[in-house]
Amino acid sequence: MALRASGLVVPVAGGRRVAVDDVGDPEGVPVVYLHGTPDSRGSRHPDDALASAAGVRLLALDRPGYGGTSPLPGGAGDPDWPAVVATDVAAVLDAVGAERAAVLAWSGGALAGLAAAAASGAGGPLGGRVTALSIVGGLAPADAYVDPDVVAAAPGRHALVEMGEVVPAGELGGEVAPLLVPFPCDPALAAEHQAAGRTPGDAVELRTVAGAAEALALALAEAVRDGLAGVAADVEAQARPLPFDLAGVPCPVRLWYGTADDVAPAAFGRWLARHLPAAELTTVPGAGHYLLLTRWRALLAASAAG
Repeated sequence: MALRASGLVVPVAGGRRVAVDDVGDPEGVPVVYLHGTPDSRGSRHPDDALASAAGVRLLALDRPGYGGTSPLPGGAGDPDWPAVVATDVAAVLDAVGAERAAVLAWSGGALAGLAAAAASGAGGPLGGRVTALSIVGGLAPADAYVDPDVVAAAPGRHALVEMGEVVPAGELGGEVAPLLVPFPCDPALAAEHQAAGRTPGDAVELRTVAGAAEALALALAEAVRDGLAGVAADVEAQARPLPFDLAGVPCPVRLWYGTADDVAPAAFGRWLARHLPAAELTTVPGAGHYLLLTRWRALLAASAAG
């Protein structure tokens, strides 16, 4: 299996660029897909025909520093990362002639999804352009770790947040990123690394989606082909409070979590549901972190419905 080629490389102000896979129905409802950590645009369901069947024009983009997308201008600790994410999404929509779009974010892409949705408020760089946000197995922001239920559900991530309180901005990502993904990395090494990190339940879940394991390995190798800048930036963002107010997210948000997800426990979804003004939480009994792939059709349909 070869990496699905990027259909677009979109130029962004300041000399940056964004790599995008533009797949599915070209006349369909635009849906921007934001991948996890560490990942790239290829970490989605391996059958892009499902997007066409759902009437979706899927715009799967590499987030800053991953794959073919330029890093954050200010480095891993750039405090303006939400504005960069919003600018990247706006540039992609402009490039394909889409006025508005829904956003679908998985796992570590949740914070970027929230940033894009928040930027869709009045006066924001995406003013009115994000119609809805779906978060699937999304990480909770550092702000959530004042909640004992969140801490109890994810003590390892709580430790990262505590590190963020003492390590200066811009340094933590460089220290932690090499622990999360091998570099240099090829698809074989990526597959080995990912398999070693899966719970038995997640491994079983993933096997129900033909070609998914291979697609994820290729996506990981692509993610770090030019270095660990994207991983480091994610670590920094995940370890520190959000630089925007969740109460300002103007669009409806659908939250999907599996009850057997050890990566992003359902406690994350409950916290987000309480702090977003228009959120709906769905918990799927027995589902793990690959809920995105096993429920891909339903998630695309929900995103297209707005």
